[in-house]
Amino acid sequence: MSMRNMQPTWKADTYCVPLPDGVYLRGNNNRLILKGKSLYLLLQQLIPHLDSKVTLGEITEGLDADRKRMVTNLIEKLFTHHFLTDSSQDQPHTLPLLEQESYASNIAFIESFQTSATHRFEAFRDKHFLFVGDGLACVSLIHASRQCGIKNVSVITTSEEERFRQEMLNLFMSDASAEDMQVIDPLSWANEAEVRHTIQAYDAILHIAQSPMLARAQLLNRLCIEEGKTLLQAITVDDHAWIGPLVCPETDACWECAWRRLQANLADADQPAHYEFRDLPLPSSSQPAVAQGSSILANRLLFDVFRHFTQAGPTETGGKISALHTQTSLSESHTFLPHPHCQACRHTTAQTASQFLEQMHSVQQQEPVDLDHFLEKFAHCVDACVGLFTAVENSHFVRLPLAVSKVKISHLLSREDHPETLSVVAASIDTRGARTRVAQKACERYAANCVDQRRLLSFEAVQQAALPTIASEQLLALKASSSESEMWTWALDLQTQQAALVPAISVFSSSCEHERGIGSGMTWEEAICQALLDWCCYLTVARLKTAQQPYPQIDLERACSTPTGAYLYRQLKAAGEQITAYDITGRLGVPTFAVCAGEKAVAYSTHCDSALALNRGLEQALQQYQATHFQQPAYALSPVPDFAVNLRGDQMLVPDYALPGAWQARNEWLLQQLQKNDLQAFVVPLDHDSALTQVLPYIVRVLLSGKASQEGR
Repeated sequence: MSMRNMQPTWKADTYCVPLPDGVYLRGNNNRLILKGKSLYLLLQQLIPHLDSKVTLGEITEGLDADRKRMVTNLIEKLFTHHFLTDSSQDQPHTLPLLEQESYASNIAFIESFQTSATHRFEAFRDKHFLFVGDGLACVSLIHASRQCGIKNVSVITTSEEERFRQEMLNLFMSDASAEDMQVIDPLSWANEAEVRHTIQAYDAILHIAQSPMLARAQLLNRLCIEEGKTLLQAITVDDHAWIGPLVCPETDACWECAWRRLQANLADADQPAHYEFRDLPLPSSSQPAVAQGSSILANRLLFDVFRHFTQAGPTETGGKISALHTQTSLSESHTFLPHPHCQACRHTTAQTASQFLEQMHSVQQQEPVDLDHFLEKFAHCVDACVGLFTAVENSHFVRLPLAVSKVKISHLLSREDHPETLSVVAASIDTRGARTRVAQKACERYAANCVDQRRLLSFEAVQQAALPTIASEQLLALKASSSESEMWTWALDLQTQQAALVPAISVFSSSCEHERGIGSGMTWEEAICQALLDWCCYLTVARLKTAQQPYPQIDLERACSTPTGAYLYRQLKAAGEQITAYDITGRLGVPTFAVCAGEKAVAYSTHCDSALALNRGLEQALQQYQATHFQQPAYALSPVPDFAVNLRGDQMLVPDYALPGAWQARNEWLLQQLQKNDLQAFVVPLDHDSALTQVLPYIVRVLLSGKASQEGR
């Protein structure tokens, strides 16, 4: 369209301030400084004509070419920076002039963000709303809806007191548009079909509960998702009102996901009972005390739904849940991620063998994870209220000679069975290394504790389909259990690349006695290799019990040849630690070292690269010294099996192993070594939380079957 035909309209939220050499423009969303001493006076002359009634051509009619060009350029710049709108492009509306005047501020607010503001407001005004809540909440919603301009309202009061119902009827009777408002008889919330039928007639449902009516909130969330309705809720629990998220067809936000994340991160041991999915009505005697809170919540909900429908900027509850403190009225918003156990939006089922193999093939073809991107995504998963991880701590730890970092993990397990808070700690010679290690360890621990029961197969289903299984008694380091009570999950045989079922109890830490065989990495191959190395270390150390011959001692002065190794050894010597290391590599042939501080074994380390294996052992020894010396037991090492004095030889050597350097080649070599020892490896991806998979897709648990030789040297 030609600029001449545009109908420029000055936005009501735009202010201009004269400057010595120009003019400063400020609106709700933008700001601009224009140079030119005469611009302010020119704008003052132009603004009265920027009223949508005349075109740019009419405004510049009669001006000479230079002035016409100057005015046109100014209008174009103002339009580009959103200080003007072009009314000729507005969508038509039928809103009466009286209503336009009554709701001028609402329309002006929309105009700050969007074109066709009056059309958008009229469309919002014509939406059909259902308000659900106790008497005070519904009264507050009705008052707030008048200010917003809503005219089509139905109300379901959950209060048993007739006076609230009568008060709402009186409110409607006093409203000029009372014919568009009605009070609906209370629903039977146990009758899902009735609730579903009721909400189908509305565009949006707003629900305020001044007590934990969480079963009702969960039901409304699921039904609104299924029916494609917009839902916004505010639920008060103890001294906080939890607002949002905004549930609507345009987004994948889900109230139940947010609430399950919140449940997993409750700090107070007494809180979980108040946050369970059940209804706890507020006593009638308490209702007058929450009148002010109802008004705040009602206005907050209606403002957010107003912004959503008119697209007047982002809503505060879009993809977020907000916590409003009922005593101070202070609020904060928390971005959450989908929850794997959600019943409303996560519809998972157990895979078939072919589906599992297809998934494995797809994972193996994925690109490596960029380390910086991993750390950035991990940071987005940290939130005290709704994060997969609740905190990253390092400020109270001594930072030299090693940097130390700690991550607290959300509580996915039953608090009755597992009341302790999960956390992981990692150390490294630099801060970045500590951050990377602790982030990976946190992801591993979280993934190992996250199991979606819907993705598991029952013993009956396994029997009926005659699927291949590896029983618990066939698996290494796992106690046999009753097959009839077991659930099963798919695993990939790393030798044959075929699918087999293994007991879920052997995979997920909620019921597994150990963390053995868990690995992660920036690639699929690295994750498997780390898990295999963990097993190799365990098997090698286990054989020490029956060993007879002493193991050679490592010449640390010569073996610590890398910069990292030299630094670690220097620090240990400077600390006065009597450090010795021994090469205990056994029949598997994987470089494995025992590191001792005086008489005590402090660490065993394994890696295909002998220098890295030695560095890791020395680093753990330094970590133990630092934790003990500075009295910071949070990152002290767990005790390891003893390394008998009679196994500590005097022969000195420098380890030199010619093993593959690439992860894929290392995997193939490790599998060959295990196979030579009659061991078979199976890998299970720990991927039951898709939110974590987006952060780090390569987290696995490797299981071994067969009989490990217990023969010593």
